[in-house]
Amino acid sequence: MTTLAPIKLKCPVCTNEFKSQEIGSCGFASKRTDFRPNYWGFNPTEYFYHLCPDCGFCGGKKYFEGLIKNKEIKKEIKQMGILKDYSLPEKIKRAANCLQIMKKHRKEEINDFLIGDSWIKAFWWALSTDKEKEYGEKAIKFFEKALKSNQIPEDQIMGIRYLLGEIYRRIGKPKEANKKFDDVIALTENKEEYRFIYQLAKQQKKDPKDTL
Repeated sequence: MTTLAPIKLKCPVCTNEFKSQEIGSCGFASKRTDFRPNYWGFNPTEYFYHLCPDCGFCGGKKYFEGLIKNKEIKKEIKQMGILKDYSLPEKIKRAANCLQIMKKHRKEEINDFLIGDSWIKAFWWALSTDKEKEYGEKAIKFFEKALKSNQIPEDQIMGIRYLLGEIYRRIGKPKEANKKFDDVIALTENKEEYRFIYQLAKQQKKDPKDTL
């Protein structure tokens, strides 16, 4: 069951104080083959991100724990304005864009893997095929950059490599998808610790399913 708890936050960009809610507990019954959870009850993803109603800064709770002092970061975030066309994927998109701005100005804890993780969540909850493609391509871009720069934890690398193929498959690019699946199959064949990913990559290439 999904439960909520009220919290008070201070925006790190404009210092506005506002009320929000965070997840107390949640769980899921199953996952899609792109690893999107199928939650019990209502979707808690809404409450993984907090949106300042005054300047439009958006991010996870940890990004509200201090103040952003870099003037260029504050300027670019404020230039985006408040979020007018509100929806869950647009909220996640705003969070991803805030991360990109912070990374651009070398805020040290931000990397391509974190940004890709936001874009995959926007992809999961996209409300149209056009948006699904837009967000999926963004996730691919940042996950590829994260792979090349060794930003992904070792125990997640094969999962991300597989996920690249599954995103390509879902946005209608079978050639690119199969290449990624073939890479995963070659890298994980006869390796017991990767048996699940190996079997999943083979399945999604030959007889794809939407749910695990």
